[in-house]
Amino acid sequence: MKASIHARSRADGTTAYRVRWRADGKQVIQTFDALGAAEVFRHNVEKWGPAKAYELAGVSDVAESAGAYTVTDAAKHHVDHLTGIEPGTIAQYRRYIANDLGPLANLPLIAVEVTTISAWVQWLETERKNRGKTIANKHGWLFAVFARAVSEKRIPKNPCEGTKLPDMTPEDEPVFLTRAEFDLIHSTITPHWRPLTLWLVATGMRISEATALRVGDIDPRQKTARVSRAWKAKRGEARLGGPKSKAGRRTVDIPDRALAVIDLDRPADQWLFVNTVGSRVTYEAYYKRWYAARLKHKIACSPHDLRHTCASWMIAAGIPLPVIQQHLGHESILVTVGTYGHLDRSSKRAAAAAIGHVLS
Repeated sequence: MKASIHARSRADGTTAYRVRWRADGKQVIQTFDALGAAEVFRHNVEKWGPAKAYELAGVSDVAESAGAYTVTDAAKHHVDHLTGIEPGTIAQYRRYIANDLGPLANLPLIAVEVTTISAWVQWLETERKNRGKTIANKHGWLFAVFARAVSEKRIPKNPCEGTKLPDMTPEDEPVFLTRAEFDLIHSTITPHWRPLTLWLVATGMRISEATALRVGDIDPRQKTARVSRAWKAKRGEARLGGPKSKAGRRTVDIPDRALAVIDLDRPADQWLFVNTVGSRVTYEAYYKRWYAARLKHKIACSPHDLRHTCASWMIAAGIPLPVIQQHLGHESILVTVGTYGHLDRSSKRAAAAAIGHVLS
């Protein structure tokens, strides 16, 4: 890659030194106040590439590129144009922009490479002290930012593809219960709470979705449940809102055994699941019973792991990941593949068999 330096006089009488190079057919400009800094930067661009040149220069030592469309610009543009997302999720994304872009924030979008993303992941781990799951969440969001930039033809490819992320800590890892483990917990939990426990593993719903269902959301003839609400926590108070994302609004097919444990002979506006006094189910009330049951059998898992377990049982039965994505209400197939792809041995065996057939 070739780069050049051009001096330009400013209105105040000082001189600006502009390093120019071309990336993917577009001219990129980085401005410096000192010729020496510009020379070093030009040399590093030619020897190591733009991303490493920025890294060596240090973001704080580099003036903002003239007219450059930065990672921050792309992130704000992405968040501003999201639809069907809960306000709380949007607020979280804006916090990512403010606090978590770090060394990426002021880089021209076109200068970001795979190694730049790797350095950012290291920064999250060492400077922000983020754990594996948190880093995976932030990386997934940034992947979507760059994916939009690719679709808008601002950059040729997504630099987040193929990033090696830190391993999750044991408490971050999803737990996939065996049928025997589930049966132990299900048979031990207080009888009043067994229908909800079976429903969660049978449908893969989030507990915030299942406990927001009303009797009228169930169609026993079609054997479906319409998910259109979920409980949200705001300042310690619960409120009803939409599901986690647009894809979370979905119609879920219900197995016969799950239909058999619910009482539909009630007014349509009543909660499908209620506590022992007939009021709505809170997470705290359910978790108290769940914790006692799983502790008795020394099985380390959370109620959310029933959702993971549902997915793992589907995969074991040969259900394709895109179908599971729709069933669980994942916004992106990347979430489904990233969480459960390693369990899908049948698809991998089929892929290997297909290549073997070509070679035979």
